[in-house]
Amino acid sequence: MGVIKILDETLSNMIAAGEVVENPASLVKELLENSLDANSNYIKIAIKDGGKNLKFVDDGKGMSREDLLLCIERHATSKISSKDDLFNLCTYGFRGEALSSISAVSKMTISTKRKEDSIGYSINVSAGKITNLKEVQKSNGTEIEIKDLFFNTPARLKFLRKDSTENIRIKEIVLQEALANPTVSIILSIDGKETIRTSGNGIENTILELFGMSILKNLKKISFGYVGNLSLTRSNKDSIFTFVNGRPVKAKIIEEAIIDGFYTKLMKGKYPFAIIDFKLDPKTIDVNVHPSKKIIKFSDENKIYHEIYDEIIASLNDDKNFTTGIIEVKREPINFETLEIKEKKNLEILKINDIKIDEKIIAYENIDNPKSKEEISNSSEINRQPRTNQTNFTDIDNRFKPVSTESKKIELITDTPQPIKESQDLDIFKPTRNIEIKKIDPIKPFKVIGQFSNTFILVEENQELIIYDQHIVHERILYEKLKEQYQSQKISSQHLLVPIKISLSLKECEILKEKINYFEDFGFEIDAFNDNDFLIRSVPNLPIKDSFENVFFEILEGLKKVKSKNEVIENMIISMSCKGAIKANEKLSIYEMEKLIKELHEIGEFTCPHGRPITFKVSLLDMEKGFKRK
Repeated sequence: MGVIKILDETLSNMIAAGEVVENPASLVKELLENSLDANSNYIKIAIKDGGKNLKFVDDGKGMSREDLLLCIERHATSKISSKDDLFNLCTYGFRGEALSSISAVSKMTISTKRKEDSIGYSINVSAGKITNLKEVQKSNGTEIEIKDLFFNTPARLKFLRKDSTENIRIKEIVLQEALANPTVSIILSIDGKETIRTSGNGIENTILELFGMSILKNLKKISFGYVGNLSLTRSNKDSIFTFVNGRPVKAKIIEEAIIDGFYTKLMKGKYPFAIIDFKLDPKTIDVNVHPSKKIIKFSDENKIYHEIYDEIIASLNDDKNFTTGIIEVKREPINFETLEIKEKKNLEILKINDIKIDEKIIAYENIDNPKSKEEISNSSEINRQPRTNQTNFTDIDNRFKPVSTESKKIELITDTPQPIKESQDLDIFKPTRNIEIKKIDPIKPFKVIGQFSNTFILVEENQELIIYDQHIVHERILYEKLKEQYQSQKISSQHLLVPIKISLSLKECEILKEKINYFEDFGFEIDAFNDNDFLIRSVPNLPIKDSFENVFFEILEGLKKVKSKNEVIENMIISMSCKGAIKANEKLSIYEMEKLIKELHEIGEFTCPHGRPITFKVSLLDMEKGFKRK
């Protein structure tokens, strides 16, 4: 940091932002960033009355007597000296407006001392006027105390929100700055109660101190930050923390890249937990867009988008645990004093609608029943049903051995990104990267145990019980295949002997005429019959389990809600995948279940295209705890 000086009029006009202190939170942000720019390792903030009274203490470089007198003047800064510095900023602040604006609307005391000075200095400022200057004994750094914020601007004071709301805003600001500066110890106390404390011992310790161990354990590290698994999803974007060169920013292109990277992994209306700190050449960004300096511009947004998007996609690929939920088995303690003992009954056939075992069910003699084994076996109490009538079960061959599969990994090799035209949306189905197929280590062996309720596939894998939803498994497989066929333009169609006649409303007619080319890309051939009637002459050559008429109307209904090309294509692929997938309550053979699980492992995606999880997991330890073995 250089010596503070007042900028010339030309440069002052270039960076002027007007009033920067809109509320207590913006004041805290400006003072906190000043302390960080002064290379502080320790910052303590004490807030009272919703931020109208506060105290800052840091151990930064401090100021000389001359700089202390100049720091409250407008456009007095040590961070830039020429317009060229604006395009190579490495500090938070640069305008020299913060202390000037704060002093104009408060009663402020600034005490400071540099390491090389034997004594410090203190000034009192009221409504922008210095009322006192004196020498003081203090440690190195700067201390700022503010009282009666907005005391001379009653209109602004009147429109402040209630203290609790202002305190939340301040806490959010400090939390973001603490994440951006994990090597600085930052302490925030509100009305005498400590609410934030970081040790400055690195980013993982900072995450632990701010969010707790459960958040840290569910984060996955990537090259420029951390992303959370599906247990950390939120209903808003408040848990997406974005930084550029350590500066907290609001960058729509970064948020879009993060959310698109999680596409099909999150349910609709859910957003990921992410902490992204993207490093860029300061010359390629412009932070002088808004007084808060939160909104920035990039010289190449397309490149930024693809770098973040590709990194997230690559990091989440083949990570089964990222999307697999865990079922915790909890058992209530048994109260033997209130336990009711019911009268014993004769043994009856067990009607298990879960798993069918290819063995005879043997009835054993009940010790309280005087009948013999032979009598029991011949008794009508055991109502054996023929195998042909047991339609709710799936045969299991006990000689079945674990299946070991090999999967293929899609390695993304990023080429030079292609520029995006202003009228063209980002199209994830036509990516600007090559695809290279490489074999990786074989997937761990798995064993299909059976089918539960003709809906869920039970799989033993690595001493864990994995429960797969068969419909979602097949839907994900069809989604990936259909997407690949669309990319390579290999979707074939089959001509119908008898065309399907459909009647549409006026609005549906307009949508169909507008989007007809997308239907053609997916193998539909549709001709107008009259004003509101159309004929479907050809349909996609896909194993759709529903009628193509229903598929057509579901796609059309989805198109009412989307506008961009990317959304249209995605909606059609998801609709066709959903309609083509195996349904719930559909009986499968062991071979069919094995084939589904193997194909899913090869794909390496464990959510459905709508974002729902495909699997649940029960560990051996959970089972042992449930049965009180451990």
